[in-house]
Amino acid sequence: MGTAHETGALLAELSSAGRPWLAIDMAGAASPGRLVRSPGDVTVIDIADPYAAPVTVNPLEPGPGYPVQAHSDRLAGLFEAAFGPAEPVAAALRAGLRRTYASCGWDPTGAASPVTPAYVPLFRQLRVAVLAAAEDLGYSTSMRAAVRGFLRARLDALWAGPAGRFLEGGHPADVGSLRRGRVLVTSSGVADDQAASFLAGVLLVRLAEQLRPPGGPSRDNCTPRADREGSRFTVVIAAAGHLTGAPFQGAGWFGRLLGDIRSCGADIITVGPDAVARTAMTITASPDAGGRTAMGITASPDAGGRSAVAVAASAAGVASAAGVASAAGADPGETVGRFGPPVLVARRTAACGERCGRRPCGGYELHAAGLLAHDDGQVWLRLWVQTLVLAFLTGRPLPHVPVPLQSGWRTLSARRRECVLATVIDGAVTVRATALRPSYDPRFLMSVVRVVTARMLDAAVPLPLSAGAVRPWSALPFRAGHVWVIPQLRWLHEIERVNRAGLDPDDIAPPLDFALAGLPDWPGIRVMDRLSGLRRHPLSMAFERNRRQATIALLGVDGPAGLDADLAIAGIGLSPQQRLRHAAALMGADGPGDQPGWLEAVLSWLQQCSLGQCSSGQCSSG
Repeated sequence: MGTAHETGALLAELSSAGRPWLAIDMAGAASPGRLVRSPGDVTVIDIADPYAAPVTVNPLEPGPGYPVQAHSDRLAGLFEAAFGPAEPVAAALRAGLRRTYASCGWDPTGAASPVTPAYVPLFRQLRVAVLAAAEDLGYSTSMRAAVRGFLRARLDALWAGPAGRFLEGGHPADVGSLRRGRVLVTSSGVADDQAASFLAGVLLVRLAEQLRPPGGPSRDNCTPRADREGSRFTVVIAAAGHLTGAPFQGAGWFGRLLGDIRSCGADIITVGPDAVARTAMTITASPDAGGRTAMGITASPDAGGRSAVAVAASAAGVASAAGVASAAGADPGETVGRFGPPVLVARRTAACGERCGRRPCGGYELHAAGLLAHDDGQVWLRLWVQTLVLAFLTGRPLPHVPVPLQSGWRTLSARRRECVLATVIDGAVTVRATALRPSYDPRFLMSVVRVVTARMLDAAVPLPLSAGAVRPWSALPFRAGHVWVIPQLRWLHEIERVNRAGLDPDDIAPPLDFALAGLPDWPGIRVMDRLSGLRRHPLSMAFERNRRQATIALLGVDGPAGLDADLAIAGIGLSPQQRLRHAAALMGADGPGDQPGWLEAVLSWLQQCSLGQCSSGQCSSG
């Protein structure tokens, strides 16, 4: 009760003094209403509120310009400080983090990769990398079991729990905006102090890296940004005993982290009976040498040893609304404390629709859409989106909207349709992202597929129109452009065309659909010369890397299991050989008569390549 009162009084005084602040109460010691007395000026983020828009601060994302190796080491330190794993588990975590960032295109030296643009890894990638690191470290069976146990009991539960979207899968936060406004981050659903410590540490780590300039983690390179912007930033940690209390195993690590943030010009206030820093905080304001209003915090020990908060402001420090607004870079006519930057920098995925752009979907809406997207009733939506993505990646005609999908699509609300569609598109593209990223940003494909699918669904299911109304015409492409076809699939396309034509080796080869750099070509080239050039080409499936990229592009990192399961649901009663042809027929991706269509052809590429037929020039769609 006392701690909440003290924290609320402190935040109120900081607000009245025109100070931007970030309050962190991951332990959920008090309701936001008891901590925030002027809610109109404060952004409250409850990371476990299922009805609020989930805000994500991804711990695996390095700060802008911050060296990835330093971020990896700091994140490993956070895992150890919050959870205190045994040394073998901690070593596997550190090795797994390094492996994860390397596989995602990050160079430990900080240089940009000339081959693959670096991207933020997913938690599932970290999990796989940690288990692989345990193998490489030569751990015994029992030690590997300890690593798996830690991942399942602590990290899996955290990422899948009520606060999971704070770590991944929500709407990404603009961490820089958190130091320019008044933001309370709390949690009403964290079960224990270890989880609360980790979640608070994630926010503090990202904040510390945001405050650092691109020069690196050295304190000598850190110029207090808050001072340069004219308004000092304050971090208030409520009920801070779970972070800095002496019995806590990671108190020293968190103390160093807070010291790093303080060295960048931010004020740190820890509030709580168990906090190490029991001080009386005084907020003062006075004109600086240039005549501007300068504000600061001075701290003195409380004589009673209590965590008391005393706030005082001199006459010169009671800044006018115009003065504070000007210091914060706002319009002089604004009210004190009106800091304008939005907390969200984007929506959760590039596949989000227009309604989510206007008002971000809440946690309950995202959860419901996720359940519905994986429900058996949406099997035709999943199959159609997967086939449409394959059409983009292989340059094939776009599939029709299957009739079973048309019949039930309009029963969903407009927002639910957008959210479910975004979830399915995001899943279909994300599992292929590692193969696409060397050629283009997968988010571009998500965005384009979202527009095309929405238009095709609207065209396939007539909207109710009033009498005399004319349905607006929307152009839908017959097939996607070649720009989406990655090099490995271009190679497979060309060698499949030569074999499909049924030509003799001395016949004239058909013209190339794709220009493959380095592939010999001339007017009247014979089939045998074309095959010889393809077999010797750097994109040949004789190379393991090319086979892996092609496999991921066609089936995703999880392989054919998901597609096979959906085909079994959609083609119940049919044999496994008939299911794919049945689905292709309903989407217009089948061939004439008994001939296989393009969907069967492109999915057969991988089987033939695994037999070595593609590299030997014997690839065929039949």
